[in-house]
Amino acid sequence: MLLDIGAGNTDIGVFEGSSFIYTNSIPLGGDNITNDIALVLNISEEEADKLKRQYGLALKSFIDNDNDIILNTSKDNNKNRIIKSSELIEIIEARIEEIFTIISKDITNQGLKHKINNVVLTGQGIVNINKSDVAGKINLNIPVKISTGRAISTVKPAYRTSYSLVRYIAARPFAKTVSSSIDTQNNESFIKTILERIKEFFYS
Repeated sequence: MLLDIGAGNTDIGVFEGSSFIYTNSIPLGGDNITNDIALVLNISEEEADKLKRQYGLALKSFIDNDNDIILNTSKDNNKNRIIKSSELIEIIEARIEEIFTIISKDITNQGLKHKINNVVLTGQGIVNINKSDVAGKINLNIPVKISTGRAISTVKPAYRTSYSLVRYIAARPFAKTVSSSIDTQNNESFIKTILERIKEFFYS
């Protein structure tokens, strides 16, 4: 199963052998985590997003140091209110748990969960939140890997899902037939070629 957690949606893709057998989209993503932080802490969305990126952690149990955080845009009477990082991570953890719980119910209702033996996790909505794979494994009860690799940091965010799909395809036994005809081209035609190969993989 491939899970692409984006800003506003989480896309689900399930593969069986070389066939693409199920897809769905859940209207929850990274923006919901940001909104939760802003609402619960009563701060601006800009600061909420900054805190999510700075302290992003999917499970409170992995906190090393429960640091103090000064809220610069607090709308409470105390403008420089101080919270613990554990309070912030609790908010992140709750929403991530909800996303994985909804995914679990969806694939269970489709009769697919017992067939899935691996989950590949990717997407801009989750990439900055550490231990998301562990949270996924706990909630789904299926092994979860974050599809990043060393090269992902050099890939533009808009292309990361394609990059993850290509990495998945490259791991398949027939990968050489997919990749061997991709020659060195300019960026635009290269991405177009990759997308055509992905379409062939999904629909052939």
